[in-house]
Amino acid sequence: MTRSITVTKSGTVSTNGTSSLDQKRILSGITPSGSELHIGNYYGMVTPSLALQDSDEYLTYYFIADLHALTTVQNREVLENNIRNVVLDYLALGLNPQRSVFFRQSHVPEHSQLAVVLANYVGYGQMQRMHAFKDKLQKGSDIDAINMGLFNYPILMAADILAYKPYGVPVGEDQRQHVELTRDIAEHFNASHPKIVDAGGLVGGFSGVSTGVFPLPEPLISKATGRIIGTDGKRKMSKSLGNIISIFDSPAVIEKQIMSCYTDPNRKKATDPGKVEGNPVFIYHDLVNPNLEEVAQLKQRYQAGTVGDVEVKKKLFTAHQALFGPMATKRAELVAHPELVDSILAEGAAKARFVAQETLAEVYKVIGL
Repeated sequence: MTRSITVTKSGTVSTNGTSSLDQKRILSGITPSGSELHIGNYYGMVTPSLALQDSDEYLTYYFIADLHALTTVQNREVLENNIRNVVLDYLALGLNPQRSVFFRQSHVPEHSQLAVVLANYVGYGQMQRMHAFKDKLQKGSDIDAINMGLFNYPILMAADILAYKPYGVPVGEDQRQHVELTRDIAEHFNASHPKIVDAGGLVGGFSGVSTGVFPLPEPLISKATGRIIGTDGKRKMSKSLGNIISIFDSPAVIEKQIMSCYTDPNRKKATDPGKVEGNPVFIYHDLVNPNLEEVAQLKQRYQAGTVGDVEVKKKLFTAHQALFGPMATKRAELVAHPELVDSILAEGAAKARFVAQETLAEVYKVIGL
C-alpha cells in the first residue's frame, strides 16, 4: 500500500487522510560518516529504524545530519561524497519517501535557528559532562583543539529533535544521554515559558492549565539485534577492524569476506562435529538467509560432521546476494539518476520546513521575539 505525505495549509501533515494528530512522530538522524555500510550496521541500526515507517501509527522523519558531520569533516569534496553515499545507501536499503519525510539537515535552517535559542537553556557544566566532549579528552585530545561544533553538538541535536516535537527518537545506547539532555532542555524551556490555557482552550490570561511548548521525546533503543560479532569471531563488526561483510561492495569482495570468516577453531576437518552456537557463519545465516529449512539442515549437518565450512559459507554468500543484490541494483539506478535523488531531498526539506517553521514561530512568540 502506497502512502503519500502532504502538508496542508492548516499545518497538518497527512498521510492518505490520516493527520499527524493521529500519529506519533518519530525522528531519526543519519550521520554521513563515510564509513562503508556492512550487515552489522544494517541489522543493528538501519532495520530497526526503517521498520517504523511501515506502521500507520507513526509518521517518520529521517534526516542526513550534514551539519554534525562538520565537527570532523571539513573537506568539501569528502563531505559531499559522504553525504551522497549515505543518501543512496538508505534509499537503496528501503527508506521510502512515499511513507517518510527524508531531508538534509542543512536544508532546514530552522534547526540552526532553534539551536541558538536552546543554548540559553542548558548550563556549561552540563555540556562538559556530555560523552562527545569527554571522549575526546579521554583519548588525549588537547582541550584547545576541540572545536565548538563538537562541544555544542548535543544542543544542535536537541534542536534537531524538538523542531518536530516527536514522540520518540531511535538511537543506540551511546546516544541515550543526548536524548536525555534534550528532555532536560525542553523541561527548562517549558518551565521558563509556560503557556496558560483556559477552559475554552485559548492561550492567554492568568488562570487555567499550564502546558509547555515541547513534549518530552522518548529514546527508542532497540535491544533486538544487540552487538553483531565480526568475521574475526572476537570483536564487534567494524570497518576499522577489517572484520565486516559489506552490503554494496563487489560480489567478489563480499565472497572473500565470507570465505575468510572465522568458524569453529576446534574443527580440523569436515567430518569432525562442529559447534553452531556462537559460530559467526551461522549467526549471519540466521540474519540474512530466509530459507529456515536450509539453515536448520546446515546446522544439523555441521553438528554431525557431514558438511564442510566451504559449503556453509558458499550458501551464506548465495543468501547474501539474494537479499542485498536487488538493493545494490536499485542503488546503481539511483546513481544513474541523481536528479531523482535531488528531488526526493528537496520535497522532503519542504515538508520538514513546514513543521520546523511552525515550531520556531511558536518558540519565538513565547520568548518575545
